[in-house]
Amino acid sequence: MPTNEVLSDDVLLLRLKNGDEQALTYLYKQHWQSLFLLAYQLLKDREACKDIVQELFTEFWQQAPRMELQTNLKAYLRASIRYKVFRYIRRNPNNAALFDQLEERMEHSSPESELAYKELQQVLDTLIDNLPEKCRVIFRMSREQQLSNKEIAARLNISVKTVENQITIAIRKLRKAFPYAVFLLLIANR
Repeated sequence: MPTNEVLSDDVLLLRLKNGDEQALTYLYKQHWQSLFLLAYQLLKDREACKDIVQELFTEFWQQAPRMELQTNLKAYLRASIRYKVFRYIRRNPNNAALFDQLEERMEHSSPESELAYKELQQVLDTLIDNLPEKCRVIFRMSREQQLSNKEIAARLNISVKTVENQITIAIRKLRKAFPYAVFLLLIANR
């Protein structure tokens, strides 16, 4: 792949799905610095951030053949790196103090990251809108209205098991379309 050639994200993703390692190298060179800086803004640990970015691209490569990405690749990668940083902090008890500072660090994020987050929210809303009606209604009641499975079942006159199954179906479909979206859905106050 010539270095002066500019390829669209769709072309790169197609090449990745077909096992093209040069496409991964191209993506890595194009995005690693901004992803590292975003991770560092949250974590303030150079070595950990390098490892997290490397892990992200390794997993991206492994998931590429099955991935059905329906969003802006840059927004996807930025959301993914945040997810990985949060997971890193959560799994390392020595980083507990970082949670106290995390909200403040996120408040000082760049307009670009806020735009990426808004784009991501739009993509999630579109994906949710495309769920089957019953599944969509139940999922929105759960995530947006913060209703328990029991409350949803009572309001819709269905069993709690049906509610659980529909939420599971929604999460599975969203994860397939956009693997890290589930994390954002679970932490967002929707």
